[in-house]
Parts: sequence; C-alpha cells; structure tokens
Amino acid sequence: MGSDAVEPTSSSGFCESQYNVVVRRDDRVWVYNGVSGKVLSLSADEWAATHDFLAGSERVPSLELLRDLTLGRMLVKSDLDELGLLERRFRERTGDRTSFGLTIVTSLGCNFDCPYCFQVKPRAILDDETVALLVGVLEEQLPTIRQFHVTWFGGEPLLATDRIFELSDAFIERCDAAGVAYSAAIVTNGYLLTPDVARRLHAARVESAQITLDGPAETHDLMRPLRNGKGTFEVILDNVVACVDLIPISIRVNLDTANAGQFERLLDQLVERGLAGRISVSPGRLVAYDEGTGAPSETYRPRCFTLPQFADVERGFLAAARQRGLASAHLPQPVATPCTAVNVNELVVGANGELYKCWDSVGNHAEEIGHLRSWHDQNDRVLKWLRYDPFTDDGCRSCIALPTCMGGCAHNQMTDPGDAKCSTFRLTHRRQVEEYVDAAEAVGSATGLRRALLPVVAVS
Repeated sequence: MGSDAVEPTSSSGFCESQYNVVVRRDDRVWVYNGVSGKVLSLSADEWAATHDFLAGSERVPSLELLRDLTLGRMLVKSDLDELGLLERRFRERTGDRTSFGLTIVTSLGCNFDCPYCFQVKPRAILDDETVALLVGVLEEQLPTIRQFHVTWFGGEPLLATDRIFELSDAFIERCDAAGVAYSAAIVTNGYLLTPDVARRLHAARVESAQITLDGPAETHDLMRPLRNGKGTFEVILDNVVACVDLIPISIRVNLDTANAGQFERLLDQLVERGLAGRISVSPGRLVAYDEGTGAPSETYRPRCFTLPQFADVERGFLAAARQRGLASAHLPQPVATPCTAVNVNELVVGANGELYKCWDSVGNHAEEIGHLRSWHDQNDRVLKWLRYDPFTDDGCRSCIALPTCMGGCAHNQMTDPGDAKCSTFRLTHRRQVEEYVDAAEAVGSATGLRRALLPVVAVS
C-alpha cells in the first residue's frame, strides 16, 4: 500500500486499498491497484483532497473523483474484507466446472537435449486409443461447460503434428456444434515451426506460440542443442521470421547466472531480423527440480538465480527489450488462481494417456493421478493440488502481490518451499509501477488529462 495511506474513519466510511501502489510525479499522482488491475492518474491536489476526506475532513472530493477511485478499487468501504474478497474469487475459480482445460502432451519425446530440462523424455506419441479417449472426455464435458482451452505441450508437440490437427478438428467440430468456445495455444521449441505448420495451427485456432531462445547463437546452442549436439539457433530464428505474421509468437529467454550477460546481443539480433513490434519477448527464471527422476535439471541448481537476483535481472532485461521495441511496459493483472494445476476441471494428459495436474510433473510416474481410461477415478495424489491454499500461508496473506499471483507456483512450493513459488512483483512492485508511469508519461498518456482511469494496457 502507498506509504501515505490513511486509516479509515467513521466519518468517511472509506479507506485506501491495501493493494494500492502509489507513485508521485511532480504535480501528478499515479495509483495502481492489484485487485482491479487499473491505474489511476490524477492531480496532486485531487490526491490531497482524497486524503483529507479519508481523514474525516469536511473537504469532500468531487463525486466524479470518488467514482473513479471506487471503480478502480483504490478506495474501498472501510468494512470491506479485501482478503476475504480475494479468497472468494479463488474458491469460485478453483471449483468452476463451466470451463474445461487440457494440456496435451502429443509427444513426450523431444528433438532437443537441454541441460536444464525437468523431464525424462522417452519416446512416446499419442496413439489412437488416447486420441479417442480425449474426444470422449470432451464429449462428456460438453453439456456443462461454456469454454474449452487446450495447450499443446511436450516433449516437443510438433513431433506429432498429425495428432494436433486430428484432435483440433474433432474438438472444433464438437465445440462449435455445442456452442462452446474453443481456443488453443502451443509451447514449442520452434525448430519444426515452418510456415505451412504455422498456417495449419492458425486454422486450428491456436492463438499463440511460445518459443524459447536462450541467447545469441553460441549461447543458445549450448543450452538448447539437438539430441545429436548440433545447434538450433539459426533454424529457430529463421522460422520465427518466416512465421511471425502467420501466428502470434512470443519469445521466452531463460536466464541463469551463465547467460544473463548475453541477452542484449540476442535482442539486437531480433531487431536486425525485423522483429521489433512484431513479437513479444520476456525473461524466464530457471528453477532446478530434484525429484529423483534423473531429469537433467536435478544437477542444474548452481546456475540458477535466487528470486531477488532474478527480480533485478528481469528489470534490466525488460528495459532493454522496451528500448528496442520488443516489449511494452505493463503491470500484473489480477488472477483468480495461480495456475491450472489447482483448478478442479483442468488436467494434463501425457502421451500415453496418463494424467497429471501440473505440466512440470510430465514424465514423473510418481506424480501421475490416473489415466484417461478411468479419468474420473483419480488417486490421492490429486488432493495436494486441490488443497493448495495461499490463504493458509501468512506470507501470502500479507503480500502486496497476492491479487496478481494467488500464491504463485504450487509445484515450486511443493518441491522447493520458500520464495521459489513467488512472482517478482512481491520484491519489485514499486519499481514496476514507476517503470510503467515513466513509459506512460513518455507517450503522453496523462498529458492534458485532469484524471484518467486506465486499464493496465501495454505502453510501447
């Protein structure tokens, strides 16, 4: 909450939200609220009048100002339990059965050999039985759902493009006939993303493709080589350039202590290839998992950043990306749950039909919760996911980032208790809002405006 927050009084009946972040700029004040995801720009005099009002003064701000502040949830009724509001939001979403989501591993096998991979990847591709079972599960869900979302995942999902397109056709046909909204996304290494594949993915309602580049060629090729040891950077970058206008592409750059100094060279290369303003780029934090599976990530921990280290590197990365037109200033938006794993009507389906709750568990037999053949009959391993509850954690309950992370990564909390689950907003919330304000002022978002209630949209 802003350092100049005022405690509620009986005379005003209002108080400042505990999830406000307040930034002052000369004669203007900017207020971001995590519960609404809105930013309010107003004059310093208006903000002073608001605080006089909260303190019980007879000086009352305009009704228009009070409306904007309450719509943006910057001001709330003094008897409102904001934590209780978030908890209700969380409970409603985790138990929602009107939405259905599947993460489908079309191929657990992969053509890459990344040293930080969390998966053990025997060759396995969806067979005919699993395809039929997936269609059957959807048909069972259709009478009670309003929307269905699929994430195509691996291993490397594009090693089984025929299964992606076969299932997409079946899903779209059935959803359209039932009046259910269908959407999809894909997480791919990009090596097999040709223009023909991109066109077919777009026709299959795949709305986004996430691809990873971990630095310039000499760095990326060490971190994401083919299984035969050969490099992959040039092929991936060529594919991104060829496909960027065919399907929306985002680039994730995994950062650790070894490659973090190389990201500006990568960003420059993306600009040189004409990708500024056409893709979005974001940094990813590598977290090493040691779950006894023999996955490569079990030995990767020494190269991983701590959360405070990554929070600082992330700000530098995003500043450099914004300067090059590869990212926009934005702020976290409110969420109802941290991830799909804690939602009752979301599943991860392995290539052999085995079920998980979290995609970080794919390939780990100790984390299987059942099989598609009897998908209703899930074992007790599912309970830890459905019982994940940030509202029993004192750290989460008191955190400024709670509305935008809702407890963070459940898998990380279960495997590495501490701050591994947390978003960087917990540590850098003021800095992030200040960066957003700087970008908004640079493009004149508040110029000439007495007050503007703004959704937190990207500011280029």
